[in-house]
Amino acid sequence: MYNFLVSSSPVLIGYKAVFGKPGPKDDPPSVLPSIIFFGTCLTITRFLWEHFVLIPNGWQTATVDKERECLGGLVALTHSSLLLGPLLGLLMTHPTMKPSARFADSPASWNYNAKTLISFTTSYMFQDAFWMLYYATDTSKSPFPAPTPDNAMFLLHHLATVLYMSSCRYIEAGHYSAMWLMWLGEVTNPVHNSYLLLEYAEVSHPGPNITMLLYYFSKAFAVSYGVLRIFIGPAAGLYIVYDLLLTPAGRKNVGLVLGIIWAVLIEEVLKGSFYYAFDVAIKAW
Repeated sequence: MYNFLVSSSPVLIGYKAVFGKPGPKDDPPSVLPSIIFFGTCLTITRFLWEHFVLIPNGWQTATVDKERECLGGLVALTHSSLLLGPLLGLLMTHPTMKPSARFADSPASWNYNAKTLISFTTSYMFQDAFWMLYYATDTSKSPFPAPTPDNAMFLLHHLATVLYMSSCRYIEAGHYSAMWLMWLGEVTNPVHNSYLLLEYAEVSHPGPNITMLLYYFSKAFAVSYGVLRIFIGPAAGLYIVYDLLLTPAGRKNVGLVLGIIWAVLIEEVLKGSFYYAFDVAIKAW
């Protein structure tokens, strides 16, 4: 089943179709072509959602900010839906399942797919940050963006994840830990963004069915996000930090200094989501 999740992935199939069969080492193209390719795909996805779904169905009748958030949510929903299956397949088929594992510890074909998915998520973070900064810029007042506190938090999150994933690619190790964090971070995204979309739908298209769906999705999101971010996430983070800093293999493969930096990034991201989980629970009940 796990191999099927990988082999049937539209992301991996499309990437290989564009860039051709893997080379002798099954190594994908360098990071920049990957980011450009996936960034272009996500930008096209954004355009399609806006002009073929939102505008024809009257979603622009909501406030401009809500429409933009809704559009960002649809792109996020697309990214997570395409990512979660193959990412889980790779996580469950890694030879060692050690957070600090090196790329050299796994087959070349596994590495190719892993690097491709890491590039996919890196591209998503870049394009999402771009649109946040773009919408936060009012050229009539200042040439510089002025993001809201919430957007600033998301931008810092994106920066932390990009630094983590990029450094994994650079040192050729620790990617398994990044992939687990990616999966844990994205697994509630479909429910989360469906809940947000239903909030906006209640403004543009009010009705009893929307209200009912919003009620159930708010509960589902509160429970799933709370369990993951209050219990599972911190436990996984502690295990990753333990492997990076307190095992000989972790210190050798990643390095003590970089391991400490990663531990700080993990702690900050988990701390932010930990508090947000309580806010979500309070709002839902």
